[in-house]
Order: sequence, then structure tokens, then C-alpha cells
Amino acid sequence: MRNVSFLLAALVACACTPRDPSVDGATNSARADGPASAPNIVVFLADDLGIGEVGAWGQLDLATPNIDKLASDGLKFTEFRSSAAVCGPARCSLMLGYHNGACRLDDNDNDYLRAGDVTLAERLKGAGYATGLFGKWGLSWDSQPESWPNAQGFDEFFGYRDQVHAHNFYPEYLMSGADSVRTRNVVPGANRKGAGRATTRLDYAPTLVRERAFAFVRANRAQPFFLYWATNLPHINNEGSRGGEADGGYEVERLGPYANKPWPEAKQSYAAQVHLLDQDLGALRGLLDSLAIADRTLIVFLSDNGATFLKRGSDGSSDIVGRWFNGTLNYRGFKGDLFDGGLRVPGIAYWPGRTTPGSVSNVQVDFADLHATLAEAAGLAPPTDIVGRSFLPALTGKGTLALRSHQVWYSPDRNQSAVLEGRWKAVWVRDTMQLFDLARDPGERTDVQRTEPLIARRLDSLRRVEDRRVVHPVEARP
Repeated sequence: MRNVSFLLAALVACACTPRDPSVDGATNSARADGPASAPNIVVFLADDLGIGEVGAWGQLDLATPNIDKLASDGLKFTEFRSSAAVCGPARCSLMLGYHNGACRLDDNDNDYLRAGDVTLAERLKGAGYATGLFGKWGLSWDSQPESWPNAQGFDEFFGYRDQVHAHNFYPEYLMSGADSVRTRNVVPGANRKGAGRATTRLDYAPTLVRERAFAFVRANRAQPFFLYWATNLPHINNEGSRGGEADGGYEVERLGPYANKPWPEAKQSYAAQVHLLDQDLGALRGLLDSLAIADRTLIVFLSDNGATFLKRGSDGSSDIVGRWFNGTLNYRGFKGDLFDGGLRVPGIAYWPGRTTPGSVSNVQVDFADLHATLAEAAGLAPPTDIVGRSFLPALTGKGTLALRSHQVWYSPDRNQSAVLEGRWKAVWVRDTMQLFDLARDPGERTDVQRTEPLIARRLDSLRRVEDRRVVHPVEARP
């Protein structure tokens, strides 16, 4: 790995597009007679954003006008679940199209992608797309170059290769392809993954990542492109929050509209991170409009898992971050749990001329299905070599849905697994099963396996059949 020793800010200064606090959603470009057959595809993935922390899902204290406008312009999913309750395996599912019964990772950092794996980026690149990843990857080991983004189908990569490195919003370096690129930040005692807390803070990583993402869009505006913008907002800096810092590890340049709120600084900082996330989405839509390509761009907005369980400053009612703004929307559990509080995410798709403005879908889908859907949207035949199934008819209103009959989740390191089949969901914690009727009990409070023994046995059978450990045994890290 080469170390490119120059200031990262200078690298992107020529492409700088300052965040505009007035941006609250972009107008659509004039439509052509019909959308292009091969749309630009944008996956905008938030990091630990709870479903209840978005205005389109009822949030009142946090303003998310750009996310809300995307929902009102497009299609909102009420039952979009992540493929995992933590980031690494969720991102693996998006890239490979498998659930955790067949994906490489079932927890953070416990495996890596191989040369033989076929990623979504590789599929789209084979269809003629320019492909770019900006932000957090999390599917590599540094010792395995075959797992790095540029070896997995991405023409351009800028950001964090390692998910622990992505905790640091003021890192000493970011990755540009295989190169380590210095910033002007100073992180005393940074660990080998680059994590820690900066004492000199000059280059804010989400801003640098955004500018490189925008440069990619500008450079590829004349051809179909796949932009995977995997921001680390609004994640905590875990390693930078262990000394009791006032911001609780939610590192921001400024508190913005929340500076005068009567909240602990950690809560203000978290809110400011959500604000920046929302601004970035609005600025992206503004850029697409300015380049006259918005009408041929499909945008998907998601979070990688549910709201966090971490504890920081108390606001008088709770010191759990995920409860400050009812991030779980009263679903049971948090990030790391296979109850719906850890799995349900805000899912939005907007494709001008294809999605119906203000529409809502209750299809039960996850990241593996998104992989298949985006491949089909790009003009490819729906993949049959993966677990996911395309839900493109839910976006366009054309065709017949042929989704999986059930979804499964595995988290061996956390002693959990789950199966969802229509209204029935089973969750196992340390091999103790609970069965829920989500039609009557969406909060997963009442175990009904005694009254529904046949359903309990069927879901248990599905869990055992698709256990990931018989497909990809996890290797020990060298």
C-alpha cells in the first residue's frame, strides 16, 4: 500500500461544493419522453440511523426535509429490513445478494470478500456502468487485497476500507483506491486501524467523501453510473468517546440548528449529524438537477441497521441514544438485536417516471432483494445465482412480484437468529425461541408459540435448513 503524503483537503478543493443550510430538497429536472433504459443508480446508505429518526416516519424533533421530500416524491417502504442488525453483514448482503445463511460475514470483521464473489458493483460494471464507492466499505481485511473495493468491481473508491477506521470522523488518513492519503488531522495514539480521537481537527471526513462522490457524478454524467454513497453519518466515534467527552463521540464541525436546544451536548451533536446527512442528500439531488440527469437517476435511501443501544448523556428521560428521538419507532430492540428494532430501516426509492409520488409499499424485502432489484433495473436479467429476489414491480407498478416466501437472519457471535414468514416472525436468543404474530403484535411482545405450535415448528425448520455455517464456515483471522 502506498502512502500519498499530501493534504487531502487540497485534493478535493477544486471540486468543493459547500453545504447549503437552505437546501431542503431539490426540484426535479424536466422529464424526457421516458426514462433512459439504463438509469443511473444511487444507493445512499446511512449508518445507524433509526427508522423513527426520519420525518417521513413521524419524527418531529429532528428535521429531515430532504429525506422526507425523497419519500414524498417516490416510494416509501413500511417493511424494509436490513439483512443484519450490524453494519458488516448488512453491507455484505447488499453487495453479494445473500442472506447471512450464505454471505461471507455474519458479524463485523469476521470474514472478507473473495475474488470469486460476484458483487453488485461487478454486475453493474459488466453492464457498462461506471462504479464508485464513497464512504465506508467494511468487507475487507487489509491482509487480503482481493477483498478491497477496487478488486470487487468499483472503478473508484474513496473513504474507509475498515469499519473501525470509519468510527473516526477526523482521521489522519483516508483510502483512495489502494493508497493511504493523509489529511491535516492529528490523532494521538491512533490504533492500527486508524481509530481514535483527533486533537487537531481540520478535515472533516464526511465532507471530503461527499466532494469525491460529487466529482465522480460530474465525471460520469454522460454515461450510466452506480454511486454507492455509504456515509458514516450518524455513527458514533466509539474509540473517541471513552474519555467522557461532551459530544459523546458524535463528532461534528458545528451543532447547526440544534446549538440552542436544551439538550445534552451529545444529543445536540447526534442531531447535528442527522442534519448533515439530510443536507448531503439534498445537495446530491441538487447536483443531479444541475447536470440535467435527475430524470434518469434511481435513488435508494436506506440505513444499514436499527438505532443504537449505546448510552450517552441523559436528556431527562433517557440516556440511550436510540431512545432520544424514539429511533426504534417503538419496535423491540436496538442495533445488534434481531427483533425489529434492530432490523427495520427507513427505505425509500425514487425513480422519476417509474415510481409513483407519495406511494407506499408493504412488501417484505431486505438488502439481498435490493441487489437483485438494482441489477434488473439496470437492464440485466434478474440474478438466479443469489438468494435475493427482485422487487422491481413494487417500484414500477408493472409485472408480477415473485419474492421469497421467508427471510432469515443469523448472528452466531451474538447467539441470535430469526425467521420471518409473512405475519409470523420467530426470534431465537441463545437457542430460546419466541414466536410473534406481527399483524397483531408489531412490537414483538407476546410469544404465541404455545398456541401456534405448527407455525413454530415450520419456522424452526427453515432456520435450520439455511444455517450459514454449513455454507461458508468462518475462517480465523491470521
